Amino acid sequence: MTQATFQPDALASVRQRLADAQADQQDEYECMGRRFVVRDGVFPPTHFQSTGIFTRHLPYPQGGRFLEIGCGAGVTAVTAALEGCAVVVASDISADAVANTRANANRHGVAARVSIRQGDLFDVLEEDERFDVIFWNSNFVFVEADHVFDAAIMLAFCDPGYAAHRRFLDEAPRHLALGGMLLMGFSSQGDGQALKALLREHGYASRVIASVSGQGDGAPRYDILQLLPGAQAPAGA
Repeated sequence: MTQATFQPDALASVRQRLADAQADQQDEYECMGRRFVVRDGVFPPTHFQSTGIFTRHLPYPQGGRFLEIGCGAGVTAVTAALEGCAVVVASDISADAVANTRANANRHGVAARVSIRQGDLFDVLEEDERFDVIFWNSNFVFVEADHVFDAAIMLAFCDPGYAAHRRFLDEAPRHLALGGMLLMGFSSQGDGQALKALLREHGYASRVIASVSGQGDGAPRYDILQLLPGAQAPAGA
């Protein structure tokens, strides 16, 4: 694997926006004309544009099964149910995020179709569970493997040594239905070269299915990548 690069500017940006979110205390967020509650201690889509961009541009399999890893406030998972997915599983390692997602599933009347589970990556699944779409808005900011955080929420944004990315690539294919799509939300704030090296190491090809620049001066670009396990790279990739 190519050595990933620690990007202090990206880390500083995350810290500043988290501080802004805590100061502003916005407890609601709107996406696609729907309002969602946002609780303290949870990834705040009010101040990070990735949630809204990815939610608006994801493909939702009509009548299919959708898995979101790292659901945060539940905006994407609840939207998947509202947009026609028959079964949605939403997972997060944070108990606060699980409670927040449950509140939004109840608010929008889809609690019966959204299974909300607490755990790390694919630990929450049974061996035989398969999905038509698996999506992870990854914690794409690289930090060194021994980096010590002052708050647990930083792990929603930063991946020490890209260990979570490696594990995601290792485990995701066994839960993908035949013909299903494995999707990752990434950003120009992440280490794209290191990710490409990881994909090659794990035998993946990839293609960008959506790429959107955030609003505001200096805002990062957000990409939805389709990851193709065991595939040949598409022409021009």
